[in-house]
Amino acid sequence: MKIARGIVFWLFVFCLPVLIVTSVMRWAVNEIRLYEYGFEKYRIDEVTGIDVLQLKKVAQHLIDYFNLKVDSVQVLVTKQGQQFVLFNEREIVHLEDVRNLVQLDYHVQLVVLALMFACILVFWLGFREGWRVPARGLFWGSVVTLGLMSFLALWAIIGFERLFILFHLVSFSNEYWILDPTRDYLIMLFPGGFFYDAALLIFGVVMLKALVVGGASFAALKLTGVSKL
Repeated sequence: MKIARGIVFWLFVFCLPVLIVTSVMRWAVNEIRLYEYGFEKYRIDEVTGIDVLQLKKVAQHLIDYFNLKVDSVQVLVTKQGQQFVLFNEREIVHLEDVRNLVQLDYHVQLVVLALMFACILVFWLGFREGWRVPARGLFWGSVVTLGLMSFLALWAIIGFERLFILFHLVSFSNEYWILDPTRDYLIMLFPGGFFYDAALLIFGVVMLKALVVGGASFAALKLTGVSKL
């Protein structure tokens, strides 16, 4: 019984970092203000010759595509009075891979959330534990999250390019993510600096959420007289 209890407890603990990360990733993918921030900071309208209103349309179309609201990622834009389709075949294949990754993030988020609820039910109904055990799990899950995100944030600050390449090698089974910034609009729209900023934002938001969850669970436990975490 003790071993089973320990397995369920640590499963609950390690589910929390996954839940927070997938939730923040979901928010970032759908936050159009993040796209607009990148367009403005890196002067993408000047780089591409596509005006700000059309860039916003492209960003919203990408969000809709990632959320399966439109079938095709291709979008028509106007540059110097001429209409043209924005993405080439290589970019389309990569964006399809990105959409699959986004959908995987959504599914993992739901599965992990269900697992955490199941663990709580096991604690309550199976082991006859109160709310303090899940609260301890949330505290230690927050500690794990903070440790992991601190490591990744430091890695990003010291050597983001290597982290960026490793992420793509792990996430994609092909090399369509390797694009030419002189002719491929996707990399013009989202240069390396944008992904660096987005990564640090994501790490920061994840750490903030972990601090809130960990702080709330720590306070709840201490206020009810729990001395050992």
